[in-house]
Amino acid sequence: MAISIVSHDRDRTMHIRSPAIILLVALLMVIPSGAHAPRISTGDVVVVPDAEKSFAWYGLLGEPGAPDLYLISAEAGTELRISTSSPDPGTAPPFALIGPGITTRDLPPADTGIPEGEGSIVVPLLDTRQPPAYEPFTPMALYEGASLSLPAPASGTYTIAVTGAEGRYLLATGFSEEFSPAEWVLIPVSILSVRLWQGQNLFANLLPMLAAILIGAWWFRRRNPAPPWRWAWLPAIAGFSFLGSGILVVIQMVAAAQVTGLSPSMLLTVFFAAVPVILGLLLVRTAAVTGPSPSYRERAMMMILGFCGLIFWAGLIAGPVLAMVASLMPGAGTPGAS
Repeated sequence: MAISIVSHDRDRTMHIRSPAIILLVALLMVIPSGAHAPRISTGDVVVVPDAEKSFAWYGLLGEPGAPDLYLISAEAGTELRISTSSPDPGTAPPFALIGPGITTRDLPPADTGIPEGEGSIVVPLLDTRQPPAYEPFTPMALYEGASLSLPAPASGTYTIAVTGAEGRYLLATGFSEEFSPAEWVLIPVSILSVRLWQGQNLFANLLPMLAAILIGAWWFRRRNPAPPWRWAWLPAIAGFSFLGSGILVVIQMVAAAQVTGLSPSMLLTVFFAAVPVILGLLLVRTAAVTGPSPSYRERAMMMILGFCGLIFWAGLIAGPVLAMVASLMPGAGTPGAS
């Protein structure tokens, strides 16, 4: 009898080990991947906290001629990399760069002056006939606007004046792809804000996750009408939320592909969709096979899968937290060490 139990545990370990190795390799692959830290532009004047760090500022231009201003401080020689784009054709705006050491004095947008001793560069739009590009992290289709890259000619504060037709725009600043832990974990919330900026419905974005949880809960109850562990529903629901977030990414990718066509960078989006699905399936399986008292290994799996969910933006933060909380819930007795 003891031999059969040990054999069962070994089989379970083998089932878990391969996906865990795949996830570890995936984790090492995804951390260096490039992405902008998303920010919703909330006013007419925005202070960019770091000239080198890559930010994506999602803004909305109002009446024509009224510019949105971004203030960016840089040391002499620091690369100023700036570009605009928009999800709507024909609305990606031009911009002007105003600051110290600039020798030209192009006429900036209305309501934007040039301080004494400074200059300005007006950056025109790129070829507006170019097809939209696919952005793999959000994901969405973006029409390119204007672009500029130059070393800061002098130390000081520069002004980016964005102006153009009324509509939504994306201003990208910086070049160094880095995130604080809080920024990385909160990206799912930031992306929901971006969806609202796009004009999408909040409920429609939450629907795939809600549907996955409801359908998954119905399936789990049919399969396990009386789970041996009273808290088995926690990792199960967390797993279904992971599945729903992966489905949402695929839906957004397909919607963007209707505009851009197929793109090689969609493979990166598929990766970001597949990992939450794998994590979710592992969580649901763990919930289904756990006995009256989860083993230390099963608790560790729930904790690790929840942590990976935060890393890979699965389950809209609540799902990963639920999985980690589940790992701490009591069982019917003392958990085994197997």
